[in-house]
Amino acid sequence: MEADSTTYESNAKTEVSKPGLPFNTCPGNGQLYNDFINNDSDQRLEWKLVERLQAFGLLPKQFKCISNKPDCKVVCKTARVIDRVQWVCEGCGKRQPIRTGSFFFRLQCSILQALQIILAWCEDADLVVAAEHFGIKPRVATLIYDRLDELVVKEQNKRKLGGENSVVLAEMYPDCVNRLSPDTTDQPHAHRILMLADTNHIPTSYWLHVIKDDSKKISGDDSDNQVLKLEIEEVVRNVVTPNSLVVTGNNVPLIEGASSIQQLFQHCDVDMQHFLSTRIWRQAVSLCCASRSACSNTLAAAACGAAAQRYLTTALYRLRFNDGLYRRILELVAADYTDNSCDNDS
Repeated sequence: MEADSTTYESNAKTEVSKPGLPFNTCPGNGQLYNDFINNDSDQRLEWKLVERLQAFGLLPKQFKCISNKPDCKVVCKTARVIDRVQWVCEGCGKRQPIRTGSFFFRLQCSILQALQIILAWCEDADLVVAAEHFGIKPRVATLIYDRLDELVVKEQNKRKLGGENSVVLAEMYPDCVNRLSPDTTDQPHAHRILMLADTNHIPTSYWLHVIKDDSKKISGDDSDNQVLKLEIEEVVRNVVTPNSLVVTGNNVPLIEGASSIQQLFQHCDVDMQHFLSTRIWRQAVSLCCASRSACSNTLAAAACGAAAQRYLTTALYRLRFNDGLYRRILELVAADYTDNSCDNDS
């Protein structure tokens, strides 16, 4: 194994999508967005967009009239509404928004604007900048960001690390950083974050857990250390697959059933020791540092920790899918929000 074989060297975006986007995009994400909005036909873009979203599963392909009369037959027709397309019953004349039964229902923006904000979320773009650029009210953009966060947190929390013959490393941020160089940032505090790394994954698969009570430090106080140890053991039980070898770093108390990093080092050469103690954590440490921007002095400790945890969990999901994230998020949205009951009835 090469020294950096399990880490991301860079997450830099290599492509700027179609002119008009205020942020850089990964090539695959930008291409999928362009596939949705390109219009090479005589039909209106809104009509083509609806067709493409129906094919993708983001909009229902069929709709059952609420009148449910024998002569009811619902079809798509152009209309003077925000989406320029709506469901119309040829039998009773009732109309329904084309976005009924989808993620876009009751969002106070166009479907295109919602797709743009979803792309912005995927690229971790600034919400305020994206909302202003696309002409969306900040509260609507915030609602979309929050919904996506909730979806991703639910998915990411299904993950497990380790397995048979797998090694899972444990280290503590910022302790592992501060021992190398003091924290000289202007941030008033840094949450302690338990970092777990699955060494069997390339690139490294992480789990980042914000310690609940970050006012306590690892010290000679046995009661403080015992509380920390119990919390770490609970996280490991929930996250790490049984029969994994858990190895604790120098800044993590030795927990039940785990080995110390020093014990592991006895079986490693110098280069591997440096990799396992330092380089494997580079991406995780970068995310932990970035999570401090989610904190605020105006938030209570619990709320501040929750904000940091939410950022870290969504950031790990972004790492998992990287250039395929836009497609993956839209698939999640379709699976969670799109009502396909009419399709099943047909």
